[in-house]
Amino acid sequence: MRNADGTVRPVYTKHLHPHELRHTAASLAIASGADVKVVQQMLGHKSATMTLDLYGHLFGDRLDVVADAMDNARTTALTQALGSL
Repeated sequence: MRNADGTVRPVYTKHLHPHELRHTAASLAIASGADVKVVQQMLGHKSATMTLDLYGHLFGDRLDVVADAMDNARTTALTQALGSL
């Protein structure tokens, strides 16, 4: 294809299908911190189960984030409880 100025620009759609862009969008959303319900809504899946069946493996690395958040909440609660004694 040619740009308006006459220069040639490559076309990358020969082997690219819209469904691949959909998977990429879902993957990027998950990597950005979107939860399963947000991804479900974005993709129009009937249930979160369907979304998890397709993309659940991408949520696995967030277990450390949840564990850290729970640990921080515990530490805060203990600090407040001991401070009130």
